[in-house]
Amino acid sequence: MWRLFVGFICFFPLPLHAAQRDNLSAWFVDSLVKVFPDSPAATPRLQPDLVSARNGHTSLQVALRSEEHRVVQVRVIAPRLENAMLGVQLYRVGTVKVSSHPTDTPLDEVVRSEVGPYPDPLFPLTKEVSLEASRTETIWISLFTPKDTRSGIYQGVVEIDERKQKLRLPFRVEVFAATVPKEQRLWVTNWLWFDQEMMAKHYPQLKSDPDRYWRVLENIGRTMAEYKQNVVFVPVRTLAKAHLVDGAIQYDFGLVDHWIETFDMAGLARMIEGGHLSGRLGGGYDSPYVLATDLIENDQIVRKELPASDPRAEQNLRVFLRQLRKHLKEKGWLSRYVQHVHDEPHGAEMPIYRRFVHIVSEELPGIPTLDAISLREDVSAQEETTIWVPELGTFDERLDAIAAHKARGGQSWYYICLAPRGRYLNRFIDYPALKVRLLPWVNYRYGLTGYLHWGGNFWTDRPFENVQPDWGGGFYLPAGDDAIVYPDPEHDGVLVSERLEVMREGIEDYELLMESARHAPGRTDTLARTVMPTFTEYVRDVIQFRKFERELLVLATEAQRE
Repeated sequence: MWRLFVGFICFFPLPLHAAQRDNLSAWFVDSLVKVFPDSPAATPRLQPDLVSARNGHTSLQVALRSEEHRVVQVRVIAPRLENAMLGVQLYRVGTVKVSSHPTDTPLDEVVRSEVGPYPDPLFPLTKEVSLEASRTETIWISLFTPKDTRSGIYQGVVEIDERKQKLRLPFRVEVFAATVPKEQRLWVTNWLWFDQEMMAKHYPQLKSDPDRYWRVLENIGRTMAEYKQNVVFVPVRTLAKAHLVDGAIQYDFGLVDHWIETFDMAGLARMIEGGHLSGRLGGGYDSPYVLATDLIENDQIVRKELPASDPRAEQNLRVFLRQLRKHLKEKGWLSRYVQHVHDEPHGAEMPIYRRFVHIVSEELPGIPTLDAISLREDVSAQEETTIWVPELGTFDERLDAIAAHKARGGQSWYYICLAPRGRYLNRFIDYPALKVRLLPWVNYRYGLTGYLHWGGNFWTDRPFENVQPDWGGGFYLPAGDDAIVYPDPEHDGVLVSERLEVMREGIEDYELLMESARHAPGRTDTLARTVMPTFTEYVRDVIQFRKFERELLVLATEAQRE
């Protein structure tokens, strides 16, 4: 919930952007710059001048450092212009342990060479801030500009109160007439994992109150929707329960309905992303291709993983899909539904994959299929898949294939995971925040209409201490690949992160780029190419990016005047 902080704004002849008194230092830091517990006190030369579109977000940090232990209160007087105010949400920035940097990545591509505590989780600031001696604490200020806000300069103040003294740091937000559209164009999905055993580890109340499970899911969905996710992954093959009715298999879609309706209430399910219909024996990447198959044996239903060559697998899949389509039609969900077939098909799987995509298309006519695919594999085996989702870093030289697929009526998104690394963008905790902000610029720059990540909340047993799950064979995932939120059992929800905040601002950039392109496609494309000449060449300087951000707001403002 956004809060509006109201109060008197103090003006100074020379605006203070940093302050120091009695060994207490406070200073502003750009939200695209990571602040560490050992960051020294700084005295920036310029007052922060933020920019914002209407119906959009921007953010700022205040760093605090004391030479002795003390307790302070931090308050923000909301940026104001006459009677209009912006929304303000305050967080205390927490840290998690990064044990190693991504492999195959030059040190100049991470924030710093040292491992250890890195900023990421955001804890809502509801009480005083305890400052340890010689340790820097950071406050994250998230600002929201309502859609009917008039353009102009909004003046805000951060107050740090330590009873005996009060430091005041003013800042400004220039609100442009450009408006982030209500109807988001970019499809965004972070897969959310809700296995009940895993959830009970992080939400202990579920053990004694299982009905709470759905409340937790809805709360998590609402948070993700607030951060621009608009696609919900639904493991349909797991949730649909097979029953024996008059000697035949009949599927009960009650849990599927509950899942979709829960996320509908949360505002997350503009697109319903049906889970994969096939997998691999034991889950290994090169293990045999199998399908979970419901069979009737001795007048009972049993589920077995059958090889793709077994005719019973295809027969049961067709039964399931026919019943699924009928149910989706009855619920009025057909137009929102898309269907995964098989994740990352490769090698000898390709002809099998082609066959099962065709089967799904036969049984679910008019429903798009989508999968994480590779353009290094046989493209012809993937042509019938409606939505291609290649991994960033694998299609630099295959943009022609994507263009041809789109010309045939297909779409293309992209995904990131533990790769790419090197000089590519990704959302790892030890990467500069600007890399996260630019992820949606990839979508605009290369005409990709969606973004997918497998790790919304694939938490380890200790999600604040271990953000690098052991993936086997001595390989640990890069920091933060597994999740972009953190469990918050106290409030039956999740804590957001710096990365999620920055990603939301990047998604809004994409929407403004699309608005600008309606009026000035040439100038908009030139801006995007300047920000990102290639997949591995892009602006890395935060000050320079802020100039491009302002240019985008000017372009979008001009476009929406038309």
